[in-house]
Amino acid sequence: MDLSAIMQEFRQEFPFFKSYPECIYLDSAATTHKPQCVIDTIAQAQAQSNANVHRSSYQLAADVTRQYEAIRSRLAHFINAPDSQNIFWAKGATEALNLIAYGLGELCLANHPLWQGNEIIILTSEHHANILPWQQLIQRVNQIRSAYSQNEHIKMLRVTPVSPDKNGDYQYDELYNAISDDTAIIAIAHVSNALGCIHPIENISAKAHQYNALCIVDGTQALAHLNVDVQALGCDAYVGSSHKMFGPTGVGFGYGTDVLLDALPPYQVGGEMIEHVSFTSSRFQSYPHKFEAGTPNIHGVLGLGAAINFVDKHLAYIQRTEENLFTYLLTQLSQIKQVRLLGQGNLHKISLCSMVFVHNGDSLSHYDVLRWLDEANIALRVGHHCAMPLMQHLEVDGTLRVSISAYNCVADIDMFIDVLKSAIDQLIGSHDILINDSLSLASQFNGLQGYENIFRQIMLSSKALPVLDASKHIDAYHVAGCEVDVWLMYTPHNNAFEAFANSKIIRGLLAILLEKANSLTAKERRIFDFSGYLTALGITHHLSQSRVNGLDRVIAKLSA
Repeated sequence: MDLSAIMQEFRQEFPFFKSYPECIYLDSAATTHKPQCVIDTIAQAQAQSNANVHRSSYQLAADVTRQYEAIRSRLAHFINAPDSQNIFWAKGATEALNLIAYGLGELCLANHPLWQGNEIIILTSEHHANILPWQQLIQRVNQIRSAYSQNEHIKMLRVTPVSPDKNGDYQYDELYNAISDDTAIIAIAHVSNALGCIHPIENISAKAHQYNALCIVDGTQALAHLNVDVQALGCDAYVGSSHKMFGPTGVGFGYGTDVLLDALPPYQVGGEMIEHVSFTSSRFQSYPHKFEAGTPNIHGVLGLGAAINFVDKHLAYIQRTEENLFTYLLTQLSQIKQVRLLGQGNLHKISLCSMVFVHNGDSLSHYDVLRWLDEANIALRVGHHCAMPLMQHLEVDGTLRVSISAYNCVADIDMFIDVLKSAIDQLIGSHDILINDSLSLASQFNGLQGYENIFRQIMLSSKALPVLDASKHIDAYHVAGCEVDVWLMYTPHNNAFEAFANSKIIRGLLAILLEKANSLTAKERRIFDFSGYLTALGITHHLSQSRVNGLDRVIAKLSA
């Protein structure tokens, strides 16, 4: 069987592509599609194995409990945990990280010997799910310390970020040098969801342990691409989400060493995690069950078991295919001079890349590029990718991210490249066309038909926007909730609104709205139907719901 036939056979495992054959799906870092074996396992469990676990002694419940615990053992083997008891279930990696961070905060407050130092090192590129729990831990501990200043054993904590350079490339010596006797925890992704780089966890864990620090790893983006061996990595904890590795949503796991899991207190309390309860005292089970209060996502765990088997069976093929496709993608992107890839100096990567677009020194909005891609049924993600501190550090307002899985093919990449080139050409070309200043912006939509013509005219309209000076791009004039950053201000000296957005399409929409708003008195603006105005021009039905929602927030400011 030739390679193309093997690729097609693998793709046929995923019923999504039979239902939506026109979709080019390049967003597997957000969630992977599910193979038929996972879907069948969940359906069969719901139809034939619907009983609660660890609670009843009748045969059906006992059988389901055995299946459920077998998946815990299967996962332990998959990541080479020493024992199944080192695995606890959670809703996903986010909940697992929150559980660990909360428990470590309690250990810090109790002056437990497992907690050493007073700083938490976090990479700037971390997903918010591996920033916010530690941020909350620090705030909670520091507030308690301030309230009870006599408790000198309570540490005053701080976070220490370690950043890549302005291209998104990491020099790990900077991280190693940051680790010291002050370091309590290093919170780090195995693979960056925004840059795709694979961090040297084994070396980082070893360095952390030299200073009695803990290494907590977010493995969410690694599990569908890499051979994960938590004992070889040497980390103290490792978390993952099922839906990033071909499994169902709403289920994930945490791994911890015996020392860590034994020390951590329960995160939630309730049914299943107890040994004895009375109105005077309670006694909890040992790990992992002390972390699993309430009825778990039983069918989700069973579906995850099918996903683990699927990945284990196909991992060599997945890795080889993704490497070949990613190399081809990078070759094609290197021929588009307006594309700047971030983090390409990080040599060890999964099949994920983030890019920005630059023409003659000016940036092109990734949201504007997405408009063409979406129209061509190409699904991928733009924005900050839940990594706002990284985008702030890189001084970009977001990126366009392509994330490949082995169910993709060369034709997917070719289609993406063709549409991407077309989008860039359209955005650049609109710079060179003059807008008709003798006509109102609204009148220039009269008689226009078709998606391309409408959007071309919106982009041309952007040239007529009364531009708000960059010095006014501050929080006071920021319009929250828009797809991109928008600033809007009424300027008394001009007796008019001025605005700015990086997106040319958004600037065009703002120009159309402001042309009308600036022709009205304040009283007239409060009662004018701006949404109906855009609809009458034939614009609204060409916009995504998120873009409409953002314009509604702009309209609320104009009508205030």
